Amino acid sequence: MASVLTLTILKCVTALDKTWHQEHFFCAHCRRPFGEDGFHEKDDKAYCRKDFFDMFAPKCGGCNKSIKDNYISALNGQWHSECFVCRDCGQSFNGGSFYDHEGQPYCETHYHAKRGSLCAGCNKPIAGRCITAMFRKFHPEHFVCSFCLKQLNKGTFKEQNDKPYCHACFGKLYG
Repeated sequence: MASVLTLTILKCVTALDKTWHQEHFFCAHCRRPFGEDGFHEKDDKAYCRKDFFDMFAPKCGGCNKSIKDNYISALNGQWHSECFVCRDCGQSFNGGSFYDHEGQPYCETHYHAKRGSLCAGCNKPIAGRCITAMFRKFHPEHFVCSFCLKQLNKGTFKEQNDKPYCHACFGKLYG
């Protein structure tokens, strides 16, 4: 009588300077077997791509998700290029110029809005001289009478309904 010999071939994996049964080589964090993406190594442990990036990759300063590819380095952090935008309007920075306010990037307009240095007349940033009146700031040329549009000086105007008027127009309208 002839005997039948069965040969069983066990698949094994050689990784991390060790040999593993295939079913025993899995992610050190989620314990799932590795797929086609393979594995990433950290401190002599193997991790799936998702867990490796979630646990060890730098986080984006905008969305706080892992950075896996290209990034922008700014404001003491790293950012996905699509996340490095003005915190208020979401616009990217033309020419690469941005303003830092409390560690966050802003366009010029929203930076000045945060700092209270936008002109109440034209809504543009004030870089030089300004007039502060009615708890707001103005370019000198934009602090004008709400009726005749003549330029006013601080202290030489009357106020009605949160609008400035020259003395002559105030007298005609409310006198």
